[in-house]
Amino acid sequence: MADIALQIRTAAGPETVYRAISTSEGVGGWFTTGAEIGEGVGALHRLSFPGAPMTWDFRIDEAEAGKRLAQTVVSGPPQWIGTEIVYALDAQAEGGTVVRFDHTGFAAIDDMFREVTMGWAGMFARLKEYVETGTPAPYFSL
Repeated sequence: MADIALQIRTAAGPETVYRAISTSEGVGGWFTTGAEIGEGVGALHRLSFPGAPMTWDFRIDEAEAGKRLAQTVVSGPPQWIGTEIVYALDAQAEGGTVVRFDHTGFAAIDDMFREVTMGWAGMFARLKEYVETGTPAPYFSL
């Protein structure tokens, strides 16, 4: 199995970061404007991307405001189905949040995996910008 692990530090608090990863407005501010976001365990994050013939659907497995969001990919490209996505938010004593991100369970380190790794890195730069400034800068716009 192949796994992606990223970490960023942001000046924004954990509640702000959590809203950015768990609401339609938030996800649209840094990831994709094609975001239909359900709330609570069992709900879906349904994401659309330019030129993609399908949605990527992430089922919420754990949701703890300001702390953790865990999802399983249930629809999308075959290489993504069954992979798991976890955002762990760690409030810092001096202020801000460390965001630890894992996207695990890819079958192989292939070209798609390498592109996804670069994509997540670029999106996390947008996440940091969005939560610190409040100005939307989505990686994908429909």
